[in-house]
Amino acid sequence: MSQGYITLATGPRQYLEMAINLLLSLKHNDPKREVCLVIDEGSKLPPEYDKLVDHVAYLSPKNGFHGCLNKLRVHELSPFDETMFVDADCLLVKSDMDRHWQKFKSNGFNIAGGKLTSGHWYDFNIQDVIIALGIPYMVKMNSGVFYFRKGASSDQFFNTTHQLVSEHQKMLGTYHRNKLQLADEPFIGAAMGVLHIDPISYTPSEGSIMITTVNSSKAQFSALKRESSILKHDDFRIAGRFWPAKKVKHSPSFAHFVKLKPHSEYQRNADELRNAHNLPSFQS
Repeated sequence: MSQGYITLATGPRQYLEMAINLLLSLKHNDPKREVCLVIDEGSKLPPEYDKLVDHVAYLSPKNGFHGCLNKLRVHELSPFDETMFVDADCLLVKSDMDRHWQKFKSNGFNIAGGKLTSGHWYDFNIQDVIIALGIPYMVKMNSGVFYFRKGASSDQFFNTTHQLVSEHQKMLGTYHRNKLQLADEPFIGAAMGVLHIDPISYTPSEGSIMITTVNSSKAQFSALKRESSILKHDDFRIAGRFWPAKKVKHSPSFAHFVKLKPHSEYQRNADELRNAHNLPSFQS
């Protein structure tokens, strides 16, 4: 069965350039698996990238689906039997993806996260959602990386997310700052509860598949040298955001540079990868 990566490179040109940075890190650290870039219908891949990209898929407009919510449509576009979706603002900084593919392998969809029955997430109370939908839990996660395998099980999962978008947008819908993009994660987390899907879990010592740079410090990543270290902060004591009581060191396979921060770390990695392929510097 074929295995490969897919990422969204739609919208402004910057997202394509970020997707190329991701692709270069994948080619360097997991060269045996191919990569598919999803671009807007009617657009063309710039000629300087033609030889780098294995597959191109075209995303047509769909009412209500903008930006990250289009993650819920990538199963329709993947050319692979087994697919790992990766956000364009990620870089693969280690060469250990075989263990993650094996860990995620299933008949349908899966993602790393945790099951919750209470607490707040985005703009809603998790317990309220559980009661309203009659589900045992929600899965809280960052959807920067997820797995799916072609077939009835993954079709059922993505169809369920679309149904939730259609029928429960008022309860689950949280808009990002531009007020155009609905966050995809609440719909994924609720659909996993509906279908009783257990998420993947990792301990810091084994190395997670992905860690974001949100609430972190001492990020040291090198895709070329396969170096990965970051200190994540947790259990904030004041106003939910200051003075973390807990700091945990991680060594993820994917570094997820949310908002491309820390910018200097992302820029250096992107330029090192681009220099290796005689490409111009990344312009953020």
